[in-house]
Amino acid sequence: MDEDKKRNHNQRMQRKKDVVDAAIARAQDERGIVILITGNGKGKTTSAFGTLYRALGHGQRAGVVQFIKGTQATGEVLFLQQQAAAAVQYHAMATGFTWNTQNWDADKRAADQAWAHAARMLRDPALNLVLLDELTYMLKYNYLDTAEVVAAIAGRPAMQTVIVTGRAARPELLELADTVSEIADRKHAFRAGVKAQPGIDF
Repeated sequence: MDEDKKRNHNQRMQRKKDVVDAAIARAQDERGIVILITGNGKGKTTSAFGTLYRALGHGQRAGVVQFIKGTQATGEVLFLQQQAAAAVQYHAMATGFTWNTQNWDADKRAADQAWAHAARMLRDPALNLVLLDELTYMLKYNYLDTAEVVAAIAGRPAMQTVIVTGRAARPELLELADTVSEIADRKHAFRAGVKAQPGIDF
């Protein structure tokens, strides 16, 4: 690269640094936030567990409730149970996917039980992070009351961060969230006939 291009690059990087430094200087609030990870693409739960493991790396305590997950343990849960069980309160609805059960009443009872665990976690100031995995489905299928869920998340301890995952997030969750990431579905190996793999897909 010639000297003019290097100089121009350095000037662009300095301008970028000035913008980033100004943004950091403006961000002075200290509080827990609500993170919503939605969309039809792969990786919502994976992203949420990545943040969970980040929090655990800083010595924080967490709670996890997995809605619609089945009894087969996923890789992230196996690792959690092996390495960080003491720092994480964990509950799985364990009824399997709603399209497998095809029993609204049974799913409703399981959802209520899972939500009782979630509501308790959302009241616990000792928990720095609460992950509500696939919660959006509970609202979409009317297993849980949206207003009650939103009120519980909004009323959590001030320093507690909540992560909600799942497709088709209700507008109320979008409004409540401080950070919203939407994962798009461009391609998926499963649709090309590739079997789901342990360690990659579950």
